[in-house]
Amino acid sequence: MIRILIVGGGTGGLSTANHLAINLRKEIKENSVKIILLNKEKRHYYQPGFLEIPFNLMRENETYRDLSRLSVNGIELISENAIKIDLDGKFVQTENRKISFDYIVIATGVDYDYGRIPGLKDGTENFYDLENSIKLKEKLNSFKGGTIFVGVSSLPYKCAPAPLETVFLLNDLFRKKHIRDRVKIIYSYPIGGLFPNKGVSDFAMKLFEQKGIESRINSVMKYVDPSKKEITFENGDRISYDLAITVPPHVGAKVIRDSAIGNGDGWINVDKFTLEISGKENAFAIGDATALQVSKAGSVADAQAIVVAERIGQKIRGMEPEALYDGTGGAIFLTGMGKASMLSSNYERPPSLKPESYSFYWLKLIYNQVYWNMTAKPYLNEVME
Repeated sequence: MIRILIVGGGTGGLSTANHLAINLRKEIKENSVKIILLNKEKRHYYQPGFLEIPFNLMRENETYRDLSRLSVNGIELISENAIKIDLDGKFVQTENRKISFDYIVIATGVDYDYGRIPGLKDGTENFYDLENSIKLKEKLNSFKGGTIFVGVSSLPYKCAPAPLETVFLLNDLFRKKHIRDRVKIIYSYPIGGLFPNKGVSDFAMKLFEQKGIESRINSVMKYVDPSKKEITFENGDRISYDLAITVPPHVGAKVIRDSAIGNGDGWINVDKFTLEISGKENAFAIGDATALQVSKAGSVADAQAIVVAERIGQKIRGMEPEALYDGTGGAIFLTGMGKASMLSSNYERPPSLKPESYSFYWLKLIYNQVYWNMTAKPYLNEVME
């Protein structure tokens, strides 16, 4: 029996497992293929919703589902934490067992290295998990005025537009509450722009000017003083705040760093087209776990999952794999409450933005609901019966 192991139950991992189970349903029924999805949590989270909860665009219970409800028939779910991945020995060790594999897909996402910036965890808020998202919502609900700081600690990080979306949503939230004149919004970015792509950065700067949002570029956070509510930057600048919302430093998952299969920050080197891990046969990495110079976003992970599922299926059937990833990625970029743009790119085309419209905004709200049946579970379970 051929054993395919997917490590990680985020968008990339779940999508890979489901596409494999659908593509190989004949082999699964014949007991010649087994698909295992290993994830430390029993839930799958729609992570873009974590940014929207603080602004009342999504409810808490709309951002998660049980993995068992989202995975199609033919997938064995194991809810345990991977503590070691041995690509040469072809096994993954959890706290309770050793799981062998013939093919592996690593979709372990990211960890947050709060310790890299002293005081960051205690002195600032963020929206990178459900608990912190709910906490931020409470802070915003009670905010009556003062300085709000929104800052990116370092690159790369998940969902590149999210910090910009935050400042635009903050602007509209306080306008709606009729206290915008009592709120100063300051945004900082660690490189020479508001976004890695100049076109998007220039677009954002025009909106900043229109909305009265201040910015600091080339500003790398050095430490946070929670008692003084002050952030010091490596260039010596300081900003005092009443509420700080930050993007914490991102690193590869602990299991990747502990297993020494990534670079210094735990990102895995893969072939940009095949997504095969460098020098390792039948091993793939996708989504946020890779060192690829593409956006760390759910749309990227899903596109990569489809390619990897096709390549593994083709290999198992004795075919020469043909599916290739072309760098496709995109996102609906919220520019306020009621307006959004569409951001898209691939290897041949740098990120481009469509003009703002209400249509993109409503498309975003609709996608929040249909994600569960379009992306997380792309086909009805009945196809496996």
